[in-house]
Amino acid sequence: MSQVSRPIRLSRRAFILSAAAVGGALVVGLRLAVRGADGGLDDDAVEVHNWITVAPDGTTTIRIARMEMGQGTMTSMAQLLAEELAVDWAKVKTEFISIRTQLRRRKVYGRTKTSASRSVRESEEMLRTSGAQIRIMFVEAAAKRFGVSASELEAANSVVTHIPTGRHLTYGELASAAAKVPVPDATSIKLKAPEDWTFIGKSVPRVDVPAKVDGTAIYGIDVELPGLKYAAIAMNPTLGAVMKSYDASDVLSRPGILKVVEVKSEGNVDAVAVVADQWWQAKSAVDAMPKEWESNADVIDSAAILADMRVGLEGASDKILRQDGDVEAAIASAARVLKADYFVPYLEHATLEPMNCTALVTDDSFEVWAPTQTPEEAIALASHVAGLPVAKGNLHVTQIGGGFGRRLKSDFVAQAVQIAKAIKGTPIKLLWSREDTTRHGFYRPASLSRLRGALDSDGNPTVLTHRIVATSDDLRLAPIGSIWLPHEIPNMLIDLVVKQTHVPEGLMRSVGLAAHAFLTQCFLDELARAAGKDPYEFQRALLDPERALDEAKKPRILRLRAVLDEAAHKSSWGEPLGPNRGRGIADVVYANAFYAVVVEVTLDGKGWFSVDRVVVAGDPSFLVNPDGAEAQVEGSVAFGLTSALYGEITIEQSRVVQGNFNDYRILRISEMPKVETHWVLSRSFPFGGLGEPIVAAVVPALVNAIYDAGGPRIRSLPLKNHKFVSRDA
Repeated sequence: MSQVSRPIRLSRRAFILSAAAVGGALVVGLRLAVRGADGGLDDDAVEVHNWITVAPDGTTTIRIARMEMGQGTMTSMAQLLAEELAVDWAKVKTEFISIRTQLRRRKVYGRTKTSASRSVRESEEMLRTSGAQIRIMFVEAAAKRFGVSASELEAANSVVTHIPTGRHLTYGELASAAAKVPVPDATSIKLKAPEDWTFIGKSVPRVDVPAKVDGTAIYGIDVELPGLKYAAIAMNPTLGAVMKSYDASDVLSRPGILKVVEVKSEGNVDAVAVVADQWWQAKSAVDAMPKEWESNADVIDSAAILADMRVGLEGASDKILRQDGDVEAAIASAARVLKADYFVPYLEHATLEPMNCTALVTDDSFEVWAPTQTPEEAIALASHVAGLPVAKGNLHVTQIGGGFGRRLKSDFVAQAVQIAKAIKGTPIKLLWSREDTTRHGFYRPASLSRLRGALDSDGNPTVLTHRIVATSDDLRLAPIGSIWLPHEIPNMLIDLVVKQTHVPEGLMRSVGLAAHAFLTQCFLDELARAAGKDPYEFQRALLDPERALDEAKKPRILRLRAVLDEAAHKSSWGEPLGPNRGRGIADVVYANAFYAVVVEVTLDGKGWFSVDRVVVAGDPSFLVNPDGAEAQVEGSVAFGLTSALYGEITIEQSRVVQGNFNDYRILRISEMPKVETHWVLSRSFPFGGLGEPIVAAVVPALVNAIYDAGGPRIRSLPLKNHKFVSRDA
């Protein structure tokens, strides 16, 4: 199986025809040209249904409506549809949907925004149902051709066979006729039972990998068009600043420089771009250009933000998020009360592909090539900036070199369209530098939390309170996952205090779950040790379904306890590790998925440590592609370790300090531990999430392991800011 190549390196004739089509009327019929494996147009392919085209040789191209960022979406989504389609997997190819078609057909492909581990869990029923509908269409077409009842036919491996006689027709032979069959009513479709699946649950090679290995995959940064020019940009160096003045007289005389363009946001000039024949010409010129900036916003820095948060730990809250029982009465009668403050900093997404976008604007059309997680929002914003209807535009989604939530924002798309609008008829590629990307992000919010816990005379927790002081009241961003904590603690109070800043904030992989898991799972470890109990046994006792006050919570408690038991078992929990070594355990629930993680570490005696082993046990209900799921786990571990070890955006005099991978480090290959993945699948609907929960669980498991190894109790991230010497030293 291979991914359909969609080359962006167009011939001048193809480019002109493409640009002209944007401004003219597009008649959408059932027959569309699709790109073959060699990148040429396969004019014989027939669109049988919105989701597939079929060529005469039976090659079936499945369209993918979620973005590929390395998480394997193109493969797993194809497997879901192929399951009911009864297609020959060797003849399957994939391609991104056309966003223009999505809009003109009233969003027939459903949700295209790619975030929050939603791709599979939100699409599986729709894709499987569509696959079944298309299979029935092929069978009906064959029945008409043979003059027999559809009940006498069977579809398998892209072939429809008449069972009594053995006569058969391929999907390629039936495509045109099948396209004319009315689409069956979805409510009449009976889908396969999980025990009958042949593609779902099977490890198949990733369809996006070959092109990435041989270099033919097209990321946004790779887009090339005839006559392409390059733009570099200078943006406000301090948060909230706008441009006061600039002097372009010198740079305009430089070789290769075409134009200097003001870039506006909300009516203010907050950036200036230089367009040139080559990007380095543009970058050198925009850096050398004299510029003055001004700001009416307060000067802020990390120390002041943290000090303001500390004020929020006291006094009244802005919002109560959860309240169970009588907290103060339970604390008054407790045998022991613990209190701890935890802090998480701003984090940057650190995508390896910097922000970029290519745009072409004419008097009556616009076209955009972008690595975006939210294509429909991106084209809507491009339409607004271009001053043209969406129907006059098109957006081509490229491969994405890391998203993690950063590319849910379309600021870089708006900039590229503005610049292209200033030089109409010329395609412009805007490319941010690494420093631009780091210092002009939308950061995961910082937060400070105060937790209190009470233990009775038997060491059982009776109270958990969590005061959250966050820079955002967006419940996806703030660490409010503790309101969903399934552990049975009878008296709980979770409240929120908001201390807003003008630091740009946005969604980041695992959103507020990562902060929540660090806080609550580490504090549960503290409570266990204060009670003189094993941390695993302590958590397991809190996941006793017989203690559940809410009957509806029992299935969730059982699923979480099952993965907790599996992680403990597979990691040989309780067996000694030796001097300066330790294990930590943590668990999370997210998007109908349940995970537990055990981390093993060794303190090196010199103030640092090694992460030796990570054991993950998970129940996301089902696995579409087990190999892909395991790769997701490993990537999540690396991402979580990066944030725990090094992740930190700091601000001085309203400027973001970090700029490149030298001061915003990511995990190196030599630091990657051994990762073991074990599945405890409940095989219950709906499907659960996979890409984000482990990012959250690995952080507290690591911090708890450091304490278990004899290191300090860590209550703030990143770990690079601490020294790791034995508590007995």
